[in-house]
Amino acid sequence: MLKSPRHIHSPRLRFLYRIALFLGGAVLVDGIALVAGAVGFHYLEGLGWMDACLNASLVVTGNGPVDRPVTFGGKLFVTLYAILGVILFAAVIGAFLTPVFQRALYGLHRPRTNSQKRDSDQAASSE
Repeated sequence: MLKSPRHIHSPRLRFLYRIALFLGGAVLVDGIALVAGAVGFHYLEGLGWMDACLNASLVVTGNGPVDRPVTFGGKLFVTLYAILGVILFAAVIGAFLTPVFQRALYGLHRPRTNSQKRDSDQAASSE
């Protein structure tokens, strides 16, 4: 899916397609994590579905739960969910921004001309 720096930029439509593809993957992964967190909060802490979803979404982004966990299982769940959730959230953001960073970095890449190649080859051989 990623290209070699020797290739020129892909057309804008293909770039937007890649952004949409990565966005779809990010939404899918975050949605699965949100559902898992809501289920955990609902069954371990006895919260309603809306409150469980709110707590899961805040914990996975690193903000912390709204409702304080009271059971041992709930506290353990929040701890593990927070650790894994924040890592997952950061990874998903990084994966989503991969095409943008790749395009920006390739834009900075300037191919060497033949004279620059000869000069660097001569300098390397003289050492």
